[in-house]
Amino acid sequence: MPLLSRALSDECSTDGFYEAQLDEVRPWIIYAAASSERRTRFTVVHEVGHHLLATDACDLLDDIDRLGERHGGAQRVEERVCHGFAGRVLVPRSKVESVLKGSNQLTPEHIEEIFAKTNASFEACAIRALEIVQAPVAVVVLREPGVVGFSAASSRLQGGWWPRGERVQPGGPLDRCFDGDRRAQKDRYRFGMGFEAQLFCDTKMVRNGTLAIAVMSETRSDGRWDPLDPGEPSWKSVERFCAWDNDELDVGWCDQCRGRRCRTCNRCVCDRPQPMTVCPGCGLPEPANPGHEFCNSCVLDGRED
Repeated sequence: MPLLSRALSDECSTDGFYEAQLDEVRPWIIYAAASSERRTRFTVVHEVGHHLLATDACDLLDDIDRLGERHGGAQRVEERVCHGFAGRVLVPRSKVESVLKGSNQLTPEHIEEIFAKTNASFEACAIRALEIVQAPVAVVVLREPGVVGFSAASSRLQGGWWPRGERVQPGGPLDRCFDGDRRAQKDRYRFGMGFEAQLFCDTKMVRNGTLAIAVMSETRSDGRWDPLDPGEPSWKSVERFCAWDNDELDVGWCDQCRGRRCRTCNRCVCDRPQPMTVCPGCGLPEPANPGHEFCNSCVLDGRED
C-alpha cells in the first residue's frame, strides 16, 4: 500500500512502516512511493522483517530487548536486524564475494559494482557488503549535500549507524562529496553524536551526480601509512586541544591537515607554537635562530663567535 504522507522515524532509514493494529484481520505494510523500484523493494522486505519478528520469529524479541539495553534501545537493534534481513534476501553472498575477491578493504566502487550486479538498492548492497567484509567500516549514502540519507556500520565499528537526517562534519569530504570524488581523507563519523569517531573517508558520486556513496574506515584505502598521522581508531578519544590556549579543537575544517580548528583562536594542528629554548648567549628563553645554537639577537650581535 503506497504511503502518501507520514513522518517516519529517522532511526529506520526506510520509507515505510509495519502496522499490525490498523486491521484486525491482517497486518499492513505501508510505504512511500520511492524514486526507484530498488529502494521500494528494500523498504518492503525490511518491513516483512518486522512482520516476521511479530509473528513467526517472535521468540527473538526477548533477545532484542536484552541487546537494546547495551546498544541504544530495542528499536535500534530491531531496525538493524530488519536491515540485515533485507540485505540477505536481496543480495546473494556469492555476488558480494565475486566483487570483493577476498579484499578486506571496502570502497565506494565495490558498492557500485554490487549494485550493478543485483536488483537491490544501494542501501541493501551496503548492508550486505558490511556483513561480509572483515573490517571496522561504515557506509553512508547522501542524497543532498551535508545530510545523511542512509548509514550502516559493521558490527566491528563501535557506536552503530548514523541516523537519517543528521548533519555531517562541515567542510569535510562528506560535506563536499557532490563537488568531486574524495579518497583517504579524514572525516567524523556520527559527527556531534555519541561515539563520534575520526575515520578515513572515500566518496564517489553515482547516478549522474544525484547520489553519493561514502565508505569510512579506520585504515586508509590508498594503502599509505604515515607514522606521524596513522589515524585514530574508533575506540580512542578523538578530542584534541589547541597547543596555544589549550581549548578544544572542535570547529571549522583545515584543508591541509584535515583536522578541526580551535574554537577560540581558530588555529589547527598545523599552527604549532615554535619550541622555546634558553639561549646560551643571553640566557633568555628565545627561539633558536635556524642553523644556530644561539637566538637571533645574539647571532646579530656576534655573541656566537
